[in-house]
Amino acid sequence: MHADEEEFCGSDEMGMGVDALKLIFEIILFLIPLVVGAKYGPMALIGTAGLSVFIMAEVLRLQPAAPPFGAIFIVLAVICASAAMAAAGGMEFLIRLAGAAMARHPRQIPVIGPLFVWLFTVLSGTGNITFALIPIMYEVSYSAKIRPERILATANAVCQLALMASPVAAVTVTFLALTEKADNSLGKMLLITIPASLIATVVTSLFMARWGKNLDDDPEYQRRLAAGEVEPPTPVSSGRTDQLPLPARAALSAYIFFGGVVVIVVLGFFSGLRPSFPTTTAAGVTGSTTVSMSYIIPMVMFAVAGIIMIVCRLKTAKVMDEPIIGTGLIAALLLLAVPVLAGTVIDAHIEWVQSFVSSALGVTVLLFALILFFLSALIQSQVAAVNVLIPVALSAGLATGPMTGMLGAASGNNLLASIGGLGQSCILTDKTGSTKQGSFLLNGSFFLPMLLSAVIAVAVGLVLQAFVY
Repeated sequence: MHADEEEFCGSDEMGMGVDALKLIFEIILFLIPLVVGAKYGPMALIGTAGLSVFIMAEVLRLQPAAPPFGAIFIVLAVICASAAMAAAGGMEFLIRLAGAAMARHPRQIPVIGPLFVWLFTVLSGTGNITFALIPIMYEVSYSAKIRPERILATANAVCQLALMASPVAAVTVTFLALTEKADNSLGKMLLITIPASLIATVVTSLFMARWGKNLDDDPEYQRRLAAGEVEPPTPVSSGRTDQLPLPARAALSAYIFFGGVVVIVVLGFFSGLRPSFPTTTAAGVTGSTTVSMSYIIPMVMFAVAGIIMIVCRLKTAKVMDEPIIGTGLIAALLLLAVPVLAGTVIDAHIEWVQSFVSSALGVTVLLFALILFFLSALIQSQVAAVNVLIPVALSAGLATGPMTGMLGAASGNNLLASIGGLGQSCILTDKTGSTKQGSFLLNGSFFLPMLLSAVIAVAVGLVLQAFVY
């Protein structure tokens, strides 16, 4: 070999080595925020993600990805409407309705409880309403001498799965915004996600209704009962007298909110009802463009918030005091941080990523569900995982139908439910000790119903999408 050929080979190998080191550095910068977030919470993740993107841009000279402002806009609108309803007493009104219904049928609580969680999550677009239902489900199940774990663990799984069926949930509207140009619509989505998540909820509830030992045979419960750590079960009345009266317009606020949801669903199913405007292309071709649901949803939800505040005479300060405002802000900031972080790395290697995804999907389309599941678990956000994966899957050639059918896999964000806020709330509320965290995080009460409901939802969704798309 000549000296110039040796020099060329050496420089080529050196370049490959530099590229490899650069890629390793990028991966480290991507993983650090996720690790920090897992330890210190979402705000730490958001801040560290900003730092990582800054280093990627300044040091590695990677072009930062564009934030998904459309999805953020929708999330903020829905949160405003939900907070207004909560401030007016609408959330409490719904919770009391559910509590009365469950108390009237205590023996059916293993199914009724998760069904109420599913219904309220679908209608409100947030799983946070489950926090208020946990004490009710525990009280009713324990009064009927039913192992509380069966209901609480299932409800924990259902509240995340049901988001895929909600027309106003952040994950749904984000997915719609990303796939609308690929011939997707809210109507098509709901025809798949509503029955898929509902069937998964019922089947999982029926399975979990016989899970674990009965309380009479549970040694931990018997120990706590003997030690006086838990009171013996007593019948629960369907009509409680220790509750404060609801605000005068509490029920009305709930009706206004759900009226807005109905409007969104109708406009999603019937695109002809949405406004359209003439457009002219560069070639001089004249056509018309229908207003996207990505604009319709926030417009309707902001309108709902305004109507509730006027009709129920709410001040801004009272609405801003609602806890859902804080959780909504976190969700919006996660959408601002995580997709930009992931998108910056992915865009820099988009050809390789598309090739890998195409190869994986070529083996089996079900790998999409697996990737979505673990990505949601890793990022701890359904919305962020969808925002990262869907554009890549679309560019790799995956059709919208199968992706919609497998959207239930995004409930993988609940993989570590035992250390999450909702999981801990279930554990602390259950005085019988039946709901457990588990020594290895995955062997607690929540893993089985989460995995079972996700698998059933994906299986049913894939069957339904073959008829819808």
